[in-house]
Amino acid sequence: MCRTRILVADDETDIRNVLRRLLLSEGFCVCEAGNGIEALAAAEHCDIDLVLIDITMPRMSGTEAVRKLRANPRYATTPIMLMTGHVPAGVTSQLGDIKLFPKPLDLDQVLAAIQQAVRPAGPPLS
Repeated sequence: MCRTRILVADDETDIRNVLRRLLLSEGFCVCEAGNGIEALAAAEHCDIDLVLIDITMPRMSGTEAVRKLRANPRYATTPIMLMTGHVPAGVTSQLGDIKLFPKPLDLDQVLAAIQQAVRPAGPPLS
């Protein structure tokens, strides 16, 4: 049984495959998309808990897909993490609470950030 549903959106199949294997091995469920349009459809279909999306994809960029997701009240507070081979001008100032991972990905860093983002809030430590 999976504990969290993660949407992995990247136009590079190899990256999606690596992330899928990593996340499945950690007990996450994975939905995949190859562009921003597919990502929006997958978010609705999979009832996702976290989004890991590439900035630069065909048909609809990751940044445009994120804007559309954030406009939907259902995903207004869903953790979103961006991946990129290069940071387009002006993107970092628009990220707010969105984490940015440069490619090539440091998988340990990505996994640690995902685990932190989806960790359930527990009772306060005494």
